[in-house]
Amino acid sequence: MDKNVIALVPVSDLLEMKFFIPSYQRGYRWAEQQVSDLLNDLCDFKSEANPDDGKQSWYCLQPLVIKKMSADDARLKDEEDKNDWLEVIDGQQRLTTIFLIFNILDKKSSLSIKYQTRPNSKEYIRGISSAEETGSKANLDYFYMFTAKQTIETFANCAEQLKEQFVTKLKNCCKVIWYEIEEDDAYEVFKRLNSGKIPLSNAELVKALFLKDNNFKVNTPREFQLLQSEMAGDWDQMEQTFHHNDFWYFINPYPESARYNCTRMDFLLELILRCEKNEKGNFRFDVDAEINGNAYFVFLQYSRQIQEEGYLQIWQKVQSIFRFLKSCYDDRAIYHYLGYLMNLKGGEPIEMLKNIVCEAGEQTKTEFLHSLKKRCQESIGLKTDTQFVNLNELEYGANNNELHNILLLFNLATTQNQISEMSRYPFDKHFKAAKKKWSLEHIHAQNEKQANWTQGQLEAITNFLKNLPQNNGVKELCDTLETQSFEEVSKSQDIYNAVIAAFMGKTVRKKAVDGKEVFVSDFEKDDHLTNMALLQGDKNAAFNNKTYPEKRAKLAEYENVEMESLFVPVCTRNVFFKHYSPSSNNPFVWDEQAGLEYVEKLCRVVAAYLGVEPFFEEDGHIYGLKKEHK
Repeated sequence: MDKNVIALVPVSDLLEMKFFIPSYQRGYRWAEQQVSDLLNDLCDFKSEANPDDGKQSWYCLQPLVIKKMSADDARLKDEEDKNDWLEVIDGQQRLTTIFLIFNILDKKSSLSIKYQTRPNSKEYIRGISSAEETGSKANLDYFYMFTAKQTIETFANCAEQLKEQFVTKLKNCCKVIWYEIEEDDAYEVFKRLNSGKIPLSNAELVKALFLKDNNFKVNTPREFQLLQSEMAGDWDQMEQTFHHNDFWYFINPYPESARYNCTRMDFLLELILRCEKNEKGNFRFDVDAEINGNAYFVFLQYSRQIQEEGYLQIWQKVQSIFRFLKSCYDDRAIYHYLGYLMNLKGGEPIEMLKNIVCEAGEQTKTEFLHSLKKRCQESIGLKTDTQFVNLNELEYGANNNELHNILLLFNLATTQNQISEMSRYPFDKHFKAAKKKWSLEHIHAQNEKQANWTQGQLEAITNFLKNLPQNNGVKELCDTLETQSFEEVSKSQDIYNAVIAAFMGKTVRKKAVDGKEVFVSDFEKDDHLTNMALLQGDKNAAFNNKTYPEKRAKLAEYENVEMESLFVPVCTRNVFFKHYSPSSNNPFVWDEQAGLEYVEKLCRVVAAYLGVEPFFEEDGHIYGLKKEHK
């Protein structure tokens, strides 16, 4: 075979080969369950023609990593014929099980497998069908081989015709991924494979397909070397680019999936397959379901496509889709629109990305940008030219996804509008924050129940109240907090409500109720956009039951940690520091006017960003967005 050999080899081709299991590998250790799983998988597999292309399907066994052995290898000294032995570096458990199946059900194969640590294993496996239980006690390898024999015999306790059908299927409808290395030190390859440094992921196997020697039809060895090195370099460069987290977390909705722990090129290869369509224009593959059923599905599809269409055409497709993704990242406007679509609540981001990639190939850049804007509009309810979305009707609890999305859009539009061309919303930090869930944080407290204030917290609240205008009952409230005992204040629901109302700009006053003076106020809940901001979920606990000025102080604390600023979206920072509310000038009050000015600014910024119009009520307040009829 050629150098850099990677191929799909029918199981029938293995039956005349000789395999050597070196001492650096453990012995045969498959238990009954693992053997049963393989048998049942093979039995359940139906080798039918694919309805899309009419080609016969086949079952793919996992990679077999091997290296040709030299005839003068000292480890073969006991063999009469020292030629054509293959050292098994990875895949020996499955390979041994297949040999056991044939020697029990078929008895016609001339295959050989030998364990270096068990010189007699070759003869034991060959005679496994008549082996007695007493012989299995000679060593641990034989014990597991005998257990596998019993499992296979139990499975095959059926009509002879069914056994023959099973053996025929195994021979002719099953293939192994054959990966032949040329490195001198097979043990080093074994260590790398088993340490997880270069596992045979789908991407590693597809890369080997592209770099096969016979792909390069050139006149001189020098030309061959240059072409192969260029392709390998391009592949590695793409892999390295995916390892830049600012790019990776932007383009991949599932950046921390274990599927990409080894090689991130797997994401690109999967995305290309997701976009494949059949003759009817329907998507051909449910890639996630296919991978769940066959871990090497991606490799198998690329192997077939390269064989049918040629490696160069498929390679150009890989390069083209990568360049498209990178161009989306490099363009700040596209970066923010597409990043939003990948992170909106209530969507299916991988489906969104698949559809965007498919459509982009038929669009100019201007058309593509317009289509992204349209998708963003649709995500908040603007789906027709005459439709409008009433942001004032969105309510915490009932419309959390919609509130999250409009607030995220506000942050992205604000970042995009910043003067610096280097300013980008950090989707890597956004994703990492989202693992603890994004919280819709109330700007002023909403708990109707008395908070469990501490003595220190109550003293801080009193000091904040002293910064408010000392009218509308605020001075009287401060006097009460300073003269009454902590125990009395901390248990008083009416004082709690009065404190919250004061920081909302409401009037508080004392009133006699049942012969006792209590505070009454206009405290009322506000679960609308006028009182909402995005905050990282684990930070929400620190804000819980806090008054507006306490939350503001805590936010300032987050921004002034010594080592690294914690991630707070730019608009969340701006709203708590009242950058959107110039008419509400007291820094310790979040009142109705502050909320209205905040939402007005949000509507203007988001409307301009999406290319729609802000919607006005009769009293002049903006409370929604609409699309102009054209």
